[in-house]
Order: sequence, then structure tokens, then C-alpha cells
Amino acid sequence: MQLHRAQEQFEAAGVGLVLIGQATPRHASHFRRRMHLEPPVLADERRTSYKAIGAKKGNFVELFGPSSVTKGALATAKYGVVQGRTIGNPAQLGGAMVVAPGGRVVFSHLAKDAGDNVAVDELLAAARRA
Repeated sequence: MQLHRAQEQFEAAGVGLVLIGQATPRHASHFRRRMHLEPPVLADERRTSYKAIGAKKGNFVELFGPSSVTKGALATAKYGVVQGRTIGNPAQLGGAMVVAPGGRVVFSHLAKDAGDNVAVDELLAAARRA
């Protein structure tokens, strides 16, 4: 959720943000409204995009191990965002990508565990280089 907080920085760099969730269009729309998000939230109920980029499903340790739990607690304390009800496969790990015009992937970060999120500054730097 840190991405939408840096939306102005991405816009200043000429970058558009798009979020993809494993939800129905109705769930995605509700999530966007509830979280007051500006970027579009696309629905991928079948997780086709996750499979296409090679995002994995986490095992027990990757979902509930000390590293994931600690990162989750720190993110909650820092950003005040609490995990809500999970829609879709709760084991599905995510990622972040920068895709240049023409569809060329110039940066990719696939989560290794549930708490593995790329730093916004790193993603923004990759977007500016594209």
C-alpha cells in the first residue's frame, strides 16, 4: 500500500501505476474505494498475470515464518494498514514490475515470502531509468 502514497512522485516521473489483485471486478472496485486509491485496480480472479510473471504460492514458512510476521508487524506499525479479509488464494505471493512502453519489462521483483515487498524508492528509481 506504500505505492499509492508515492503516486505523485511516480506521476512526476511520467509513470502510471496499475495494481492487479486476485479478485473479481466487484471486489477490486470495492477495495479501491475502501482504500481511497487513485490508481486503477485490475481484477485477475484466475491469477493469470501472477502465473505469467512466475509469482509463486508461498509455503507455511514463507507465509507465517518469523521473517514474514516481523515484516508484517513493522509495516502495520509504520503505515497503519492492517491485513483485511483475503480474497482469492491466501498463499499467492505478489510482486512489482516496471513495464516500459512497448511492453518491455525493465524491472521485476517477485516476493520470496509474504513480507517481501520492494521498496518504493527502488521501484521509483527503476521507473525513472525506463
